[in-house]
Amino acid sequence: MLFRYILLLCVVEVMNSCDRDKSEGQMHAAVPGTAPCGRPVKITTINPEDVYDLSGYADESGGKPFNLFDENAFVDPRDEKKGDNYIPTTNPQPLLRPAIYFPLKRGNRIVTDLRVPFRLSEIYLYDRSTVNDSVYIYTGDMLHWKLKAAFETRSDPGMWGWRKFQIDDSARYFMIVFNSYLSNITEAVPYGCPCAEFPRNSPDTNTAAVSSKKTMKAFLGVNYIIENDPKWLMPFHYNRLYNFALDFDNDSSENYPGVKYNMLHYGRWNQGKREYEFNIDALQKINDGQLWFSIRGVAMWMAKKGFTERDRPVTRPGMDPENPLSYARHANMMWNMAAFFGRNKVDSSLMSLSHEPRISGRGPMEFFENGNEEDAWWEGKRYCSPMEYFAQSSADFDGHGSVLGKNCGIANADPQANLITSGMVGLDTNRVRVYKFLSRTLRKDGVFPWQGGIQYHHYSNRNGHGITPEEDSLRSRLKKVKDCTFRIEPGVPCILGENGYDKNPQSLQNAPQLPGYDIFQSQGAMILRAINATAFAGFDAYILYWLKDGNDEKSPVVYSTSGILRNMPDGTTKAYPAWYYISCLVKRLGDYAPDSIISERGKVWIYKYRNQLHTDSVAYFIYCPSHSGTMIENYALKVPFLNQRMVEIEFADNDEMGHVTTLESKKGELTFRVDEKPKLILAREQR
Repeated sequence: MLFRYILLLCVVEVMNSCDRDKSEGQMHAAVPGTAPCGRPVKITTINPEDVYDLSGYADESGGKPFNLFDENAFVDPRDEKKGDNYIPTTNPQPLLRPAIYFPLKRGNRIVTDLRVPFRLSEIYLYDRSTVNDSVYIYTGDMLHWKLKAAFETRSDPGMWGWRKFQIDDSARYFMIVFNSYLSNITEAVPYGCPCAEFPRNSPDTNTAAVSSKKTMKAFLGVNYIIENDPKWLMPFHYNRLYNFALDFDNDSSENYPGVKYNMLHYGRWNQGKREYEFNIDALQKINDGQLWFSIRGVAMWMAKKGFTERDRPVTRPGMDPENPLSYARHANMMWNMAAFFGRNKVDSSLMSLSHEPRISGRGPMEFFENGNEEDAWWEGKRYCSPMEYFAQSSADFDGHGSVLGKNCGIANADPQANLITSGMVGLDTNRVRVYKFLSRTLRKDGVFPWQGGIQYHHYSNRNGHGITPEEDSLRSRLKKVKDCTFRIEPGVPCILGENGYDKNPQSLQNAPQLPGYDIFQSQGAMILRAINATAFAGFDAYILYWLKDGNDEKSPVVYSTSGILRNMPDGTTKAYPAWYYISCLVKRLGDYAPDSIISERGKVWIYKYRNQLHTDSVAYFIYCPSHSGTMIENYALKVPFLNQRMVEIEFADNDEMGHVTTLESKKGELTFRVDEKPKLILAREQR
C-alpha cells in the first residue's frame, strides 16, 4: 500500500551541531543529566510536560500523547530479552471524535522536547496496529523539520512488535506524525547522547499560584450583547460583549490592503458635538469598568460567500491557517480597533476607516479577545487547533513580531493593549501548555501573546442536569487550573469567562432547586456559591453567563434562560433575584478580597473575606453546601472576639443592600440560622 500523502511541512537543513541549541537548552529546567556519553543510551528524561500534541486533544478528547513514552521504564528494545518480557499497550491517539484532530495533509503531530540537544542514533516504535497506515518521524525544530523515517503500520497481529528506525541526527526536538487515528503505536523509545548537561535548577512542579487578591468590585463581570441602561451593569467590573468580525470588517472588497473598516457598530458621529458617541462609553465609567469585544468569525465578504463564523479568518480562502502571515487582514482590523478604541494616539492618516473623521486613542479599551470557543469540538472539521489559533493570535497581537508590518496587531497600535485568549470550552490547560510551547518556538522573541488573560469556560453539570458548585468540586477544580496556568505562564490572569445556570428545570444546565425557594431564588443562590468558589480558587475574574434573557421563560434550550434580567414585551426590564443577590454582594463586599477558608467540612461551609482598605473589617460567607433542604436553626459560629455586635446580611429578592439584622456575640459565639442560600456576617476584628 502506497503512503496516503506527503506532509506539507517546511523542510530545510537542520542544525548539525549540538552547540547551536545549547543556550536554548539552558532555558528549560529538567532533572540533572550526565555529560555527553560515548555510546548512545536510552533517553529516560522525557516527562509528560515535554510532550506536545499540536492538535490539542489531550484534555478535550481524553487521549494522552505521553502514552508514547509512559511505559519506557519497562522496556529496552535494544535488549531483545528485556524487550520480549513486556508488551506496551497504551495508545497516544485521541479517543473521542478523533477525526477532527487530524487536519488535512498534516495528521496528528506529537512533538517531544528533549530539553537539550541530543545526538540521536535510533528510535524504536512498538507497532500494534490492525490496519495499514502511514507514520512519519521528523527531527529538528518547529521551523525546520527533516523527515528521517516514513513507514506503514502492520495490520497483521502476527507481525506486531518493535520496529527500529535509524535517525543519526543532532536535534533537541523530534516529531512523530500519524496519518490517521487508526495507527496504533503504543510506545516510542529514543536512543542518543546528550550534547550538554541538563540544567540543574529543576522547577517545582507542585508550585502553587499565589491566590488573587482581587476585591469583589474588581472581580465580577458579565456576558451580553448590548445593554442600553447602565444601571443594570452596576455590579460588574468586566463587560464581555459578543461580536462578529463582519461588524467591523464589512468592506465588500476582497483585495487586501486597501480595506476600510467600520468602528461604528455601537456608535455614531455627533456632528453637533463634533465627537463620536458610543453607548458603551457609559459602561466603561461604571465601577471603573473594563469592556472588551469577543470578536469571532470572518469578514463580511467571506460570510457572503458561504463561510461561517467557525471558518478561519484568513486574508484569502485557501491560505494556510497555521501560518501567521495568512491573517494580515484580520490583524490589520485589530490594529485599527486598538488605534481607535485604545488609549494610545497614533497617526490617524495610517488608519483605514470607512467613516470620517479618523480619530485615534479615544479609549480606554485595553482588552481584546479574538474569538470565542475556537476549540468547539462539536464543529467537526471546523475545530480550530492550537496551531491555527496561535497563528491568528500572533498576528493579531503584534503582526507576528511585526513581520506583517507595523499596522498589524493591537500592540503595534497601543502598547497598553492586551490580548485575551478566546474562551476555551472547558478547563483545558493542555491547550494552554501547547500555546506556550508554540510561543516559545515559533516567535523570535518567545513572547506569550495573551498577557491579558487565559480564559476558561466551565459549567457545573452531570448526566444531563446542572449540579451545585460543591458537587462539582468547583473550588478545588479551579484551584488546580489556576496553579497549572501559573506554572505555564506565571503572572497571566486566570479568567472564568463563562459560568452560570438556567432557570428552566428542563434545561441541561438547570439550577438545582433548593427546597423552600423557587427556581429563580435557587439560580441566585447557585451563582453566589459559584462566585465564592471561583474567588477562593484564586481566579482573577468571574464572568457570569448571561445578563438578559430574550427567550420564553419556559424554554428548555440550554443557556436560553441563564439571564439574571429579562427583556419584557413592553420594553421594560425585569430583574430576577440573582441580579439583586449579586448587587448586594458587590455593595457589601466591594472592597473585600478572599482571606481564608474557615471550613469546607460538614453541614456548614464558611469563608472569610477581608476589607483591603480597613483590614480589621471582615466578612463571613456562610451556607449549607447541599440542595436537599438542610437548615440549622441555631448555628453557633465561633468568633475570635467577645461580646461584639455584628451585622447579618441576607440576600433579598428586591433589595440591592439585602436584609440587615444586628447580632451580638456572647462568649465568643454568634448564633443564627443557616441554610442553603448563603448569607454574610460582617464584623470588625479586635486587635
